Amino acid sequence: MEYIAFEKKVRIVFVFQVASFWTSWEKLYQSCLEDERFEVKLMWIDDISGDVAQMASGEEFLIKRNIEYDVFDYEKIMRFQPHYMVYQTPYDKGHRPISTWSSRFRRSGIRIIYIPYGIEISDTRESRYKHFALPVVINAFRIYVISQEMKKEYEKYCINSKAVLDMGLPRFDVLKDKEKFALSETLINRINNRKVILWKTHFPKIFIENEIKKQATPKLEEYIKFVDFIRETPDLFFIFMPHPKFVDETIDESLRMLAKTLIEKLEKLENVYIDTKDDYRYSLMNSDAIIVDRSAVMVEAGAVGVPVLYMYNSDYSEPMTPPIQKLLDSYYQGETAEEMKKFCIACLSDLDERKEEREKVFAKCVPYFDGKCAQRIKEDLWEEVKKEHKNEIVERFTENAEIFMFGTGGISRYCMDIYYETKEKSNLKVHVKGFIDNDKKKQKEYRYGKPIIAPDEINQKQFDYIVIGSNEYVTEIYTQLTKDLGVPKEKILSFDQFLTLTAFPEDLRKKYQYKEIRS
Repeated sequence: MEYIAFEKKVRIVFVFQVASFWTSWEKLYQSCLEDERFEVKLMWIDDISGDVAQMASGEEFLIKRNIEYDVFDYEKIMRFQPHYMVYQTPYDKGHRPISTWSSRFRRSGIRIIYIPYGIEISDTRESRYKHFALPVVINAFRIYVISQEMKKEYEKYCINSKAVLDMGLPRFDVLKDKEKFALSETLINRINNRKVILWKTHFPKIFIENEIKKQATPKLEEYIKFVDFIRETPDLFFIFMPHPKFVDETIDESLRMLAKTLIEKLEKLENVYIDTKDDYRYSLMNSDAIIVDRSAVMVEAGAVGVPVLYMYNSDYSEPMTPPIQKLLDSYYQGETAEEMKKFCIACLSDLDERKEEREKVFAKCVPYFDGKCAQRIKEDLWEEVKKEHKNEIVERFTENAEIFMFGTGGISRYCMDIYYETKEKSNLKVHVKGFIDNDKKKQKEYRYGKPIIAPDEINQKQFDYIVIGSNEYVTEIYTQLTKDLGVPKEKILSFDQFLTLTAFPEDLRKKYQYKEIRS
């Protein structure tokens, strides 16, 4: 299971699904396309069964931009024999059919590359899972992040932190060149030399805390009140940019109705343009001030050099990752329509008392704002492919490796079923010796004829690896093993990594398609 040997060109596949995420690796794609050392294919996954609101415009986006693409096809990819596949989103289950999953191609020796489609802003339990434990992140050969500070967050929570390099994000490369994002003549005429306030909103976001629903995004009632100020202030022009899922069917019904009301009121105003295009940078780069709530755009807002008002909801104090929190603290803060009004009046008067502080903090939060992130990443990919890589997990597995599975729920059973069904066909002679579980009621019981032990017993056992047999609690278990129990990181595998080691023939793929298993 060796990686493909280096030849004359680096072959790379960009896996495309979501038009609005194009900015995350657009510059890298273009740079590789223009480099004669690289051979590039872009493959569109013709399946919108996942996040429909964001994926529906994918092919239309490619066609409008005259971007050459193929429909994603396993056989085509294997004939192309890529050294790398760049995935656009980290979600395999829920975003893609099983035939396209990253683990399948990793097993074939293809190196998986991930550049975050957003920026790791939130520090909630759910967010840590989405940032640090999803399949593409776990399977990645390289994960490129915004800064050394963000790399430290991966080191705290991600099993695959060894794959992380802080080379900056290509999305920032183009934000130094405002001329590339000229507005249409029609919109310029509508603005008519007025100051432009970009108002960027996330979709209404609910978190569950102690089994209680809490709204993380600002109160829509306050946003609706603010419409009165817009109507009464014709000297300002507003570009309202809602998240693609702002009024999606998946949104809480009461919040969705308020979101619809807000849109309907704004549509009636002469000094408002509602921007629903996939590329948000045109509006971002032509704004004189920015109002933003929780969104990756709140980081990019700092690159524009204009006043930024960060809107929050005091009913739910959403924890942010440390590097992002420092940037937010340098912005103006608000949660009411009145505070939005005061911010806009100050912008009319060209007042920006936080300018110096904001620019200083942004330089620390985004240290690679030099237009060269894509170039650094491309050169890293070039250099790495010249080395002879082997499947690292397979290579470090010892003959007759002894494994404990942490967890006894659905994911654990899923892994064990495949393990037993494929054991005789696998070239790897590994042995599951037992299970670990925090549930005291399960301890001393048996699963698959193997004992279930308490976590604090593991250091009394002989083992080569511990597999985290959980999907929902992977970051918590990882922290428990490394911090509380002192298990070396190199001895911990995710269940997805474990499955890449098993013989997983094609005739089993339809049978095992991640049923609705949560634990």
